[in-house]
Amino acid sequence: MRKRIFFWIGAVMVVIVGAMVVCDRMVYYTAKNRLYDKVEDVPHRKVGLVLGTSPVSAWNGRRNYYFDHRVKSAADLYKAGKVDWLVVSGGDYRNTENGYDEPVAMRDSLMKQGVDSVRIILDYDGTRTLNSISKMRDVYRQDSITIISQEYHNERALYQAKHLGIDAIGFNAITPGRRTSWWRNRGREVLARVKLFIDIVRGLQPDIKESMVSDFTKPKSGFMSESHIKTGYGDLICLKPDMGRLTMDMVCGEIPSADNDSIVLAFAGAFTGTMFDKGHFNIAGDHVSGGVRFKGYGCKRNTGAFTWSPVSGARFVYNNHSPALDKAAAEGGMGFTQEMMIHDGKAVTTTRSLGNKNVFRALCQDSDGELALYESQGIVTFGNFIEALLSQGVREALYTDMGQGWNYCFYRLNVDENSPKYLHSQPLPYASNFIILKIK
Repeated sequence: MRKRIFFWIGAVMVVIVGAMVVCDRMVYYTAKNRLYDKVEDVPHRKVGLVLGTSPVSAWNGRRNYYFDHRVKSAADLYKAGKVDWLVVSGGDYRNTENGYDEPVAMRDSLMKQGVDSVRIILDYDGTRTLNSISKMRDVYRQDSITIISQEYHNERALYQAKHLGIDAIGFNAITPGRRTSWWRNRGREVLARVKLFIDIVRGLQPDIKESMVSDFTKPKSGFMSESHIKTGYGDLICLKPDMGRLTMDMVCGEIPSADNDSIVLAFAGAFTGTMFDKGHFNIAGDHVSGGVRFKGYGCKRNTGAFTWSPVSGARFVYNNHSPALDKAAAEGGMGFTQEMMIHDGKAVTTTRSLGNKNVFRALCQDSDGELALYESQGIVTFGNFIEALLSQGVREALYTDMGQGWNYCFYRLNVDENSPKYLHSQPLPYASNFIILKIK
């Protein structure tokens, strides 16, 4: 009886190990001749997909060299003209131990290595390799891509891409030399390959939350898109600028004229007082205009900040925003402080009562990581406006000055549009600051 038990245990182990070896080898041979180690050998593809990882190891909290090498490989491909766009695909794990916002961490590191932020697409559905690759086909409409990761990961990703009908090649980032790290990741990869085949047999479908089809590689016809959105908390107007073609600044002490056809969008930014001749002191909180930092009057509602510079692009900061303003000034940008409404995809405590009624406006980071200006279509409660933004997947929202006179806003959708459109056409004579987006 004991011999039988050992026999069957041994047989099961042989089958399991055999299945692991077969799965591992199938993935390996499928990827053969589709992997590259040298930048100069890689054929051009429009889009490179950088598979996500964190800058800090989830195992021991130390620096993650897999992240460093992966990002460097992506930057090298971009700078060599082997890819025109980089999709950084990962998850937001900031609420976990040693967790990071992986797409933002990858983007920031790529920018430090000379990659244009406009050419970096943030994908927050990349919590699984299946999601990352499926989204390239189903949402971004790409059927020919370069996948960037370590070799063992690339092999599995290429098998997944082939199964999904995507013409993919892989560029191998350097695999760190620590043997313990290599064995741990290699062992995990063998199990992941077995799971890959199990998922294929089960017909597992990707879990993609951002499902609006958008081919970011195609040039956009206008400077900005305008949409009207119905929600259960009130209707919204959304203006989404093409920041690849525009530049931003904060204009203080004057009201932008709609006759200036280089201005694509202008709207009131920070809170202002009622004494125009006080200049920058009439603006609530410290702010940056034309690359220069100014001091304004104190305001307890200013819990957040927005900054933009040609180097770092758009940033939203909650609470400790003084360093961000300094950075924006050093980089020749702009910035202002205001009341934060949404941070990291969640509503935050506001000084303004949630029952307060008005036509509200907020500068936001949309669900796709892009800049957007949202306004309530008519009078709503402040709480409902926040809920309406959350229903659209808004990740960051900073209030902008509103109320009769301060809600002045005009915009142009296309280069040929001589007459601008208005959200509100009457400014107050002492409105002291405006955020403007201009043609580069």
